[in-house]
Amino acid sequence: MACDHVDVPGGLGYPGGVQKQAPILFIGGLGGSGTRAVAGAVAGLGYFPGDCLNDSNDNLIFTELFKRPRWLRRGASDAAIIRRLQIFEWAMRRGVNLPTLLAAPNLWRFRCLQPNGLAGKPDAIGWMTKEPNCHIFADHILKRWPDAMFLHVTRHPLDMAFSDNKGQLGNWAWMFDLVPSAFPAPEAAQLEYWIRTQKRLDDLMSSYPGRIHPLNFDRFAEAPERELTAIVDVLNLDVPKERIRAAVSEVIRPDTIGRWRSRDLSIFSAEQLAFCAQAGWPIDQSDGT
Repeated sequence: MACDHVDVPGGLGYPGGVQKQAPILFIGGLGGSGTRAVAGAVAGLGYFPGDCLNDSNDNLIFTELFKRPRWLRRGASDAAIIRRLQIFEWAMRRGVNLPTLLAAPNLWRFRCLQPNGLAGKPDAIGWMTKEPNCHIFADHILKRWPDAMFLHVTRHPLDMAFSDNKGQLGNWAWMFDLVPSAFPAPEAAQLEYWIRTQKRLDDLMSSYPGRIHPLNFDRFAEAPERELTAIVDVLNLDVPKERIRAAVSEVIRPDTIGRWRSRDLSIFSAEQLAFCAQAGWPIDQSDGT
């Protein structure tokens, strides 16, 4: 992949001379939804996920720029958010170099970890970003890059409710007019957070038809090759079956799938459980299917 003239992006945000352009892809979801495994598989297709990743495959440059609840709560403008997305694009396409650092000095610690970005990955089919919190910015992301795709990962909401990973609830509940302390248990507040983010996702899918792909992690864990093939089709990629098979070779089914069946569901309201059922998730603990 030729990566010259990286300051002149094509329609997908890639250098103008690049002929084979995979859609820019963002992967997000609630904490504990399974984004790590999904991101690892997608990167195995040939996407460049960034050089600055933690053990969960989170893009730490995105985290640095956007996991800023107080910044948003103070009233960050749409223009300010788009500006940070532009800086993030620079870092992903050409690296954390001098022009990037002049715009965002707080990225200094990444300068040696990601000096070239996509420009230094000639075999990559495109760039992707996995950071669970990026769903908060999905509207801005899809506006910034008209051909970008968003992969929203979710697993059974009751399983996520019982996850210890409730960081997003603490950081972003205010965005959804949610007061966690008003619920009988943290798990009930976590489920309500999922419900409200799901309703927002439904609205976004109506606003951006065909550009948001909801991924059921439970199904992905059960049949990863089938589900990754579906993602490849959505992205309109030409990827050999052998590469797809290799990309999911390390995907395992977590033991936590189905943990909700042995938990006390009385902490949830009837309305919450009804929403889960209406969204297609089973809530009958006696049904082991």
